[in-house]
Amino acid sequence: MSLRFKVRVPATSANIGVGYDCLGLALDYLLELEVEESDKIEFLENGKPFSIPIEDNYIFEAIKFTEKYLVKNLPSYKVNIIRNDIPLARGLGSSSSAIVAGILIANTFAGNPLSIDKIAELAIKMEGHPDNVVPAIFGGMVLTAHDKENIVYSTISDTEELCFYVMIPDFKLSTERARSVLPKSYLVSDAINNMSKLGLLVNAFNKKDYSNLRFLLGDKIHQPYRFALINNSEKIFAASKEYGALGEYISGAGPTLISLNYDNDEFLENMKQMLDTLEDKWTIEKKKLNLKGAEVYDEEIF
Repeated sequence: MSLRFKVRVPATSANIGVGYDCLGLALDYLLELEVEESDKIEFLENGKPFSIPIEDNYIFEAIKFTEKYLVKNLPSYKVNIIRNDIPLARGLGSSSSAIVAGILIANTFAGNPLSIDKIAELAIKMEGHPDNVVPAIFGGMVLTAHDKENIVYSTISDTEELCFYVMIPDFKLSTERARSVLPKSYLVSDAINNMSKLGLLVNAFNKKDYSNLRFLLGDKIHQPYRFALINNSEKIFAASKEYGALGEYISGAGPTLISLNYDNDEFLENMKQMLDTLEDKWTIEKKKLNLKGAEVYDEEIF
């Protein structure tokens, strides 16, 4: 008797303005996998051999990491990626979704011994930062704090009236490069700016009061240093403001940019036309929060 199941994990958007390394959300881009026991370890994409070598595959790495933690030998398996909307190196949590998927695969084969909190703990240990993996697991918008011994998270009220206008360029930006431009130390005034705004930003999302959203997203810790790495980013933010958005931020380490607004097709069309004038190719899509988070489903014995 063998086990077969599916895994679904959403994309994430982290570093939301002043929420550097602590505030993230899940978006409706999806990584979906079909998994089954097999006579050998194999990774496929829509039934064809996966293009990424197994030693560079975050899903495989997360499975092995979890297997070692569980001190349990898992069966050989076949993983078939049937859907992946999440672009690589664009600031939408592609590595985090793969890590979460791998942990869920190992946990399912082991008989589900891990609690959801333990799954989050393992994912943070692998990823190093909680603001991508935790929303991928739980869904919605999540504020997280952690150190070597503690993980504390809180889900923020559903922002169902907000849309996230996701602007993705045709160029990549690695997290390593985006982190390399950050200073080694900060002014106390810049730290206070972010701390005071973060509390009020979370309060605004919980109360659904977006009247000061752009001001509260106004970061001084990471975004000012990363604008130069993202062609026309400040110009795009200015256009977003001109066309009536509630606020903007760099998604993750970039280069994806996100405007927050109500459901507004005129805004979407205006931004699309503006992006079409730039030398790089940009796409824009209107997305909502993914509230389900990571799922294992259609489990069966065959």
